[in-house]
Amino acid sequence: MKNLIKIFFFIPIAALLLSSCANDKEDKSKNFIKIIESTQNGIAENSVFTYTENQIVSTENSKEKIDYTYVDGLITKITTYNKSTELSVVLDYTYLKEKLVKVTSSENYVIYYMHKSNGTVYYEKFTVDNQNQQHEVYHGNLFFKNKNLIKDERVFDGGEENSVSSSKTTFDYDTFNNPYFSILGYDKLLDQGALVSKNNIVMTVAETTVVSGEGTISSANMYKTTFKYDADNYPTEQVAEESLTNPNYSKIQYLY
Repeated sequence: MKNLIKIFFFIPIAALLLSSCANDKEDKSKNFIKIIESTQNGIAENSVFTYTENQIVSTENSKEKIDYTYVDGLITKITTYNKSTELSVVLDYTYLKEKLVKVTSSENYVIYYMHKSNGTVYYEKFTVDNQNQQHEVYHGNLFFKNKNLIKDERVFDGGEENSVSSSKTTFDYDTFNNPYFSILGYDKLLDQGALVSKNNIVMTVAETTVVSGEGTISSANMYKTTFKYDADNYPTEQVAEESLTNPNYSKIQYLY
């Protein structure tokens, strides 16, 4: 009987220890200091990341330098300097109760966000002309689950008469740590797409639909990404034959 008591007493303690170790890995936050992106031809681009604690200060590679500005723990400005053209693009971020409500770009566009009570985020993008008049480009909804962006539904405005164009992009994730999620305030930047998510994208499905008087035309593309991870459940390597933003093979190595 004493032996049975010892066995049953050991099981919950062991389970508690295993659960504690898993939580430690999930909660442990760390920042990557360099990424190496390689093409199929072996051409590599190194990007170096600088931080103050968990606030990102800058990113730099051979093509550009990106500077980040914080106010009260929120990223309020991102300035991208192109080393070839010597021109800069500035994004200003406006928040209400620590939620992003507006992005203003020096490239003459603005995006508005409205956060709904069910967790969905409605957004509208406008271009701004020389008379400071706004013209709607598209509007849509962002859907989240478990701190991951799982779907982006969008309707494009200003198209041909009697024609409606729309898109739906869905994302599937692993259960490991997205390194961008560890950067303070990065998860608020809804214009950065799925990089704001807690986990890493392993599959993206992009669907487009055009409805006109002549009928409906639909298309769909699927993009898969594979990862290798370290002992802390952070990615060390990311490989995709093609992606939503890059039609070519890409391998990214993360150095912490």
